[in-house]
Amino acid sequence: MIKRILVASDLSSRSDRAVERAVQLAGQHGAKIVVMTVIDDDLPSTVVAQMRQTAEETMRAVLTSAHASEDAEITVEAGEPVRTIAEMTDTIGADLVVLGVHRPRPFWDMFAGTTMERLVRALNCPVLLVRDPVTAPYRSVLCGIDLSPSCLAAGRTAMALAPEAKITTFHAVHVPYRGLIARDESAKHLAPFVKEAQAHLDGWWEVAELPEGLPKPEISAASVNDVFTTALADSGADLFALGAHGRMPLSPSLLGGFTEAQIRDPRCDLLVVRG
Repeated sequence: MIKRILVASDLSSRSDRAVERAVQLAGQHGAKIVVMTVIDDDLPSTVVAQMRQTAEETMRAVLTSAHASEDAEITVEAGEPVRTIAEMTDTIGADLVVLGVHRPRPFWDMFAGTTMERLVRALNCPVLLVRDPVTAPYRSVLCGIDLSPSCLAAGRTAMALAPEAKITTFHAVHVPYRGLIARDESAKHLAPFVKEAQAHLDGWWEVAELPEGLPKPEISAASVNDVFTTALADSGADLFALGAHGRMPLSPSLLGGFTEAQIRDPRCDLLVVRG
């Protein structure tokens, strides 16, 4: 159940969409909204005070424009963004953190990752990245299934977030040395891999704690990017739910390469859930 939603805003138009989506979700679930922004605490105190007033006025105007409930709260904090947002998430007991699409900074992102990447690593609650204009509740949700606890958590959260939406799932099967084993991409050459993957999926589906109503995906012997692209086009999803986890022990992000790619360049609104 979603009772408290934290929106982390950088006061840009990208964040305005995050506020609008949070308002829509709050109305749908009867939740309370807290909108916050973070100011650099290294700035002089007089500058911080001026920025605080401007930020409060800006966020109040955005909330009014989005027709937010009168009990929506605004808070301006000074500090390092990720740590400060994580602390506020714990303080208010947020069930969901909502962000706008980040401003690309190629050099910095290469070494430090995007703010959302770092937030997903730091937070224990689901994070929603809002890319698209808000016109209605989510109508179609796409969920990736990779037989992990995190994909189940993502599916469960998405279905709770958008209870009226159509749910579609997909499952991609990696074929090692595909160019040598199945040069002609024939079903005959791919069949053994699909059969093995189907057995694993069937066995996992029997024992996993599946959220009620989550549809079983069909097996697709292709790269996860290709399968995702096809599934997104076929489903017309306006929300992609993704479980965040890393398969490599030395992964610096602990998110997984596909998840990182989606965070940096989302194709629609993105819900990232840690398992």
